[in-house]
Amino acid sequence: MAPNAPNEIKTTTPTSDEAISEVRAQVSDLIDRRYDTKWNILRWLQGNEYNVSKTVHQLRKHLKWRKERKLDEPESQSLLQLSKIRQEYAPLCILGRNRKKWRSIVGFGSSWQNRREDFENIQRHLMQMEEELGVQCYMDYIFDLDGLSFDPTLLGVVNGPFRVSWQLVGQHYREFIDKFIVVNSPSYINVLWSAISQFVPEQSKARIVFAGASWKEELLEICDADCLPEKLGGTIPDNEVVKEVKPVPKELYWKPPTGYPTLETMHKISISASKHRTLIYKLDANTEVLLYNHNENDITFTVYFSQKENAKDEELEVAIPAIPKCGLPAIDCFDYVAEQTGYYYIRLANEASWLFPSTYRFFVVERSSGQEIQAINQKEKWIKQAFKTKK
Repeated sequence: MAPNAPNEIKTTTPTSDEAISEVRAQVSDLIDRRYDTKWNILRWLQGNEYNVSKTVHQLRKHLKWRKERKLDEPESQSLLQLSKIRQEYAPLCILGRNRKKWRSIVGFGSSWQNRREDFENIQRHLMQMEEELGVQCYMDYIFDLDGLSFDPTLLGVVNGPFRVSWQLVGQHYREFIDKFIVVNSPSYINVLWSAISQFVPEQSKARIVFAGASWKEELLEICDADCLPEKLGGTIPDNEVVKEVKPVPKELYWKPPTGYPTLETMHKISISASKHRTLIYKLDANTEVLLYNHNENDITFTVYFSQKENAKDEELEVAIPAIPKCGLPAIDCFDYVAEQTGYYYIRLANEASWLFPSTYRFFVVERSSGQEIQAINQKEKWIKQAFKTKK
């Protein structure tokens, strides 16, 4: 299928302007002035079919997420994790503005893993263009599969990190990509697409294009030649803009730092299919905690807050929106600073499985002292205590 030129995004109408004002009023206590633009709010409305109440609900969760990570602060103060290894070995290249589609920028990448830093960078580019042009802007993302060889582990990557990373993109970065154009597709692309398409929303599927054998000519129907590198049929010398994806040397592989717990020193929970478990912690304001955790299969991780120890679901306030966590061999470390004194409910849901349970291991410590913080309900029978306590 050839990548047809996308339909023009409709300009805002008086009705949408009213909706933008209504949403802005309902998130004014959370939204940072640097993020508070007409076009950012419009993207959330578009992603929620202009349903104001749904937009406010989703946007408030996102704004809390931004505030917690200080994403709107200067880079020196932001908690955005910049990975030099990621930038070196699996980069996303922003090639520049596209005159044929004057509202768009062109991005090019080959990495199966997307990071928040990439989409924060895209967002900055789009916001700058929107401020200059006074219209909503977007990106055309060219995804190059050149050199991809079939490996049985690919399906695990697709169903694991690749799926989760793009789910997070869809959750937090709405209406950024207008066309996702796949070039140099291998002969077995149908196998990969069968695995991927199960978790791609219908609205997003319409934006994904698998270019054919004459993909260079097809790209030039959408993008200016001087906006594309030579390897994509353009005129920009490859060495000026293209950073090739390379295998990460084994000596740079992640290793557990000194002081990390082992699986044996972590408490364990078994979560039945389609069920959830909740850990409750009492924390003082400004307490910084480290949650070491490991899950063998998919888990959805959400943190709620309440002033009450035994709060009902309707009394819980979202502190950290739901995060899908795929099963990985390494132990993860999640750091969090308590905003208020009260009770924090960590809800772990096994939503992806219809039949099998999922095992979740955890160990929570206070960063400053290194001492374990036990959950209030730590002695519940469904929690298998660790063999020994981390000192």
